[in-house]
Amino acid sequence: MKKGDDQMANLEPVYNSEIICPVCEKKIKVAKVRSKFVKLKKQDDDFCPHYESVNPVLYEAWVCSHCGYAAHSTVFDNITPNGRKAILERITSNWTSRDFTGERNYEQALEAFKIVLYNLQVREAPYSEFAKICLRIAWLYRYMNMPEEEERFLKYSYDYYKKVYTRESSKNSDLDEFTIMYIIGVLAKKLNMIKDAVFWFSRLVSFSADPAERSRIKPIILQNAREQIYQLRMEMKNEDNPGDDNKSEN
Repeated sequence: MKKGDDQMANLEPVYNSEIICPVCEKKIKVAKVRSKFVKLKKQDDDFCPHYESVNPVLYEAWVCSHCGYAAHSTVFDNITPNGRKAILERITSNWTSRDFTGERNYEQALEAFKIVLYNLQVREAPYSEFAKICLRIAWLYRYMNMPEEEERFLKYSYDYYKKVYTRESSKNSDLDEFTIMYIIGVLAKKLNMIKDAVFWFSRLVSFSADPAERSRIKPIILQNAREQIYQLRMEMKNEDNPGDDNKSEN
């Protein structure tokens, strides 16, 4: 084995990276996952990923051990002056240092994400950030096989995504308005709110009738929405006519 190959073989999936906290401006370490170790096994209809080994979702919540500032890794640097002031006044003053470097288990990831959620509340973050974090927490509970807690946070995420759609510009979100509609529909389905789910999937599909709008919709999202409508209507039909399946047997 060549020296370079030997070094690659000895690499750990999770490593610590040094960055500057945008709130307290101190050097901190955050855990990251090397992309070569990330192997997707499957994905649920609400985009919850399942991996063969290491799960990068567990490391998406970054926490400053010095001041208590926490955010999703993709927006960690996006702190406003007012948000920074709120964190320093309401979190840092009561913060007890915690270490989230290195490998995480589900419980540690859950703690990190809930610190992120508290940060969002303190700095009055956009609904889109709340929706995203609540959905991640629901996924963690799914991994942990805790359906009641999963459902609770799916409902939080559902409510926040509806607020994102009606009250926020999609420019402020990392998702376009059509993907947001799809997620609302999927979450409604998971919460057994079937009529609401059909409404949101149908609303999404209705936009495709306009050629200008259709070009803005991701084909896979449109296809999935149509499939969801078909499946849900079949389920509703079977519920309304529970004896239909047995008629041919009599």
